[in-house]
Amino acid sequence: IKNFYGPFHESIVAKSAELQKSATVGMHELGHDPATNLPIFVRLGRFGPYAQLGEGGGDDKPRFAPFRPGQTLDTITLADAIKLFTLPRDLGLNETGENITVSTGRYGPYVKCGGKFYSLKNIDPFEITLEQALAVIKEKNEAEANKIIKTFPGSDIQILHGRYGPYITDGKKNGRIPKDTEPSSLELAQCVEILANAKEKRPRRRKTK
Repeated sequence: IKNFYGPFHESIVAKSAELQKSATVGMHELGHDPATNLPIFVRLGRFGPYAQLGEGGGDDKPRFAPFRPGQTLDTITLADAIKLFTLPRDLGLNETGENITVSTGRYGPYVKCGGKFYSLKNIDPFEITLEQALAVIKEKNEAEANKIIKTFPGSDIQILHGRYGPYITDGKKNGRIPKDTEPSSLELAQCVEILANAKEKRPRRRKTK
């Protein structure tokens, strides 16, 4: 056992050190965050450049923040990186007492309220106000409400307005509405039959470089 465990243990230790070293390759320390005194690093990741607050290790997990558009590893400053970690921000409450926050993720900045996410297109997440966030939420909710033609209680089936006209969906299949048929006149049984004869949704093809 000794002959087996000795080399095995040494191999594990060496591999662990190798992994720790590889995790820091390409990292550049900008300085320290004055609020926490933790170091801030920047590096290029799989989904683009990002900042890291803290070294990690033990129970302390570092925080990560993606760069803003236009920021690069060569030009970002410590002050720029510190600002990245001001997200997520609490903006306040809506009229029903739900908390509204703003943050940014893999697909860009967004507002979150009541478990729902609302993308931000032309508003800076670092500067957005509660009033602006409420307007974004209202616009998105109204657009979704106008998209719905008819729902059926207890069923996932809906009749919706689509890009190419009204259609039926249950989230897995989309069904065409027969010509000369008023969409809102369809009953649940008719929709079930239409979906049963509909083709499965095609999976989205990933773009290849």
